[in-house]
Amino acid sequence: MRAHFAFIESNTTGTGKLAVERLVDQGQQVTFITRQPGKYPFLAKLAGSPGLQVLEADTNDQEAMDACVRALTARTRVDALLTFSTFYVPLVAWLAARYGFRYLHPDAARICHEKHEARKVLRAAGLPTPEFWLVTSEAQALQVSREATYPCVVKPTAESGSTGVRRVDSPEALLAHYRALASRRVNERGQALAGEVLVEGFLTGPEFSVETVTLARGDTRVIGVTRKHLSAPPHFVELGHDFPAPLDDSERQALERAVVAALDAVGFDLGPAHTEIRLCAQGPVVIEINPRLAGGMIPELVRHATGIDLLTVLLEQLLGRPVDLTPRQKATASIRFLTASGAGRLAAVHGVEDARQEDGVREVSVDKAPGVTVRPPESSGDRLGHVIASGEDRAHVERAVTQALGRIRFDVVAPEAAA
Repeated sequence: MRAHFAFIESNTTGTGKLAVERLVDQGQQVTFITRQPGKYPFLAKLAGSPGLQVLEADTNDQEAMDACVRALTARTRVDALLTFSTFYVPLVAWLAARYGFRYLHPDAARICHEKHEARKVLRAAGLPTPEFWLVTSEAQALQVSREATYPCVVKPTAESGSTGVRRVDSPEALLAHYRALASRRVNERGQALAGEVLVEGFLTGPEFSVETVTLARGDTRVIGVTRKHLSAPPHFVELGHDFPAPLDDSERQALERAVVAALDAVGFDLGPAHTEIRLCAQGPVVIEINPRLAGGMIPELVRHATGIDLLTVLLEQLLGRPVDLTPRQKATASIRFLTASGAGRLAAVHGVEDARQEDGVREVSVDKAPGVTVRPPESSGDRLGHVIASGEDRAHVERAVTQALGRIRFDVVAPEAAA
């Protein structure tokens, strides 16, 4: 019997796109609820597919979504409610609890989404956190600028893809970035913002993420640890990932224990999590818990490296079916993201087919079309595409992905030239 999955928004590329395409291709039923159908190019490509219906609704209005889901479930059977967008996890968790769908507990979803709340919960549980301040006014910002140790990090309380996250090195820079963030009235999804900003102590040490699947509260299985490659300060854009991370057993186990403890502390009770963490001199410190599958194509790296398909695992969990987390192979996989070296209009892309010919390369994707405005990365939305490679030999994989990346060239017309 085919299953019916109701999506409330998604990410526009990556795993969310793959999920919709795969389900429709398998003959499953997908209802995609969104306030902006045009935001998703893959919906247009799937238009006319018998397994897909698109409903336009105000997904930023809880009452409207309550009415939408009530009406949908009244007229047809729905088997699972889900999202692949960080911004809508708390809403979906609330709706799932209200209508009896399997999903993460609403309290855990809210705590993970609101970064300052997660900080408070982790600290109360005795877990290490950086110093942090929730800043809600100019007067508070001025006070924190005097108390903070520099460098420190200033960021939104609930965002995604490193948007708005910046290292600052002086009180003046802290105040300037606070004002820039506090002046925003809505986020990239049109959701209202309250002008709150989070200031955190700067953590030193390499950054990783730990990919997990929780079967029930207190029963979390670690899938593996991902090494991250970040852009240069002041931004923290992820430019690449390696899975599994090259770590010795003691380092890996320390990261895994810290993440499992953090998930237990916030009451995580079902599904995948992507927890970002730094390995500091004093030990692992959790940066944030993302209550969803990882972005940045990390689930695809996991699949290439281990044979575990985390997308399938998630969908099976939501249907209440048993999941298989047994690795089927032992390999390594890497991704590197394509970025622009300068700002301007993207005029042309060269070398994509050459990149695909590199031994070990599994996927080359360019997500931005000529004509769009590009810039050096300040958030994940500025990335232009990616290259994935995998194989049994780590050195060969990393060399292949780097060489493939180097074969791709972007012609960018500077703003003054374009004018």
